[in-house]
Amino acid sequence: MRTTLSLMLSLLLLASCGGSSDSSSGGSGSSGDEELAGESDGFDMDGFEDEEPAVEHGSASARELIGIHPPPTPWQDMTREEREYYMVAAILPVAAEDFRGYDAERFSAMTCASCHGDDGQERGYEMPSTSLPRLPTPGSPEWTAMQARPAYTFMSEVVTPTVAAQLGMPVFDPATGTGFGCFECHQRSSH
Repeated sequence: MRTTLSLMLSLLLLASCGGSSDSSSGGSGSSGDEELAGESDGFDMDGFEDEEPAVEHGSASARELIGIHPPPTPWQDMTREEREYYMVAAILPVAAEDFRGYDAERFSAMTCASCHGDDGQERGYEMPSTSLPRLPTPGSPEWTAMQARPAYTFMSEVVTPTVAAQLGMPVFDPATGTGFGCFECHQRSSH
């Protein structure tokens, strides 16, 4: 599974970055088991240790490059490593683009911690997050007031359905109480 995802991501990056599939530039004569420190698949990281390289993707968005679809393996069947890889490769780029579209200044630097919190790794990236704002009880006056805010509209019309689709889950249905909704990521307020 990981090999398939790695291959898909490599091909996506190669295609989107204007790379060539010319195999004559990749051979070093070694068996591949002799990877040198600081090198990964023949790419020398010198000069890139402290900052991300600028990558030109043309006018294509993350949604166009990656697409909005369920994972190749159902979420519930993925290992922790596969889930983490999928989150970084598919969900984070689209979410970062969506949040920047909503508020470019506030969400200029989306990372795993943006949703999972600074302690996400220590908590095994468990959700709901301990760092996101707690939400009021549905049906309460506070919930009704929250629904009138632009942030609620953005979350309910863009973020929730996108992430639900990317996880291969239905969007929350209040009639049945099932599906992916607000409380998958946010904790409930204590009042």
